[in-house]
Amino acid sequence: MGSHDRPASPLLFRLILAVFGLAVLVAGAVLAAVVLGSAPLTVVLTAGAIAAGLNVYWVSRRRRYER
Repeated sequence: MGSHDRPASPLLFRLILAVFGLAVLVAGAVLAAVVLGSAPLTVVLTAGAIAAGLNVYWVSRRRRYER
């Protein structure tokens, strides 16, 4: 992930976690809608997925400006 000359960026790790969180929330929202048929849970998980998507965007922009 890095070397002594150029250590790994902590923002890369944060981006990986943000993408994983987004994937989990999207999968949860789909399962809540399709399998459970729970509208309130679907709304909450969808709102979380939107927030996670914004976080992925924000972290990717910060990584771009860090270079």
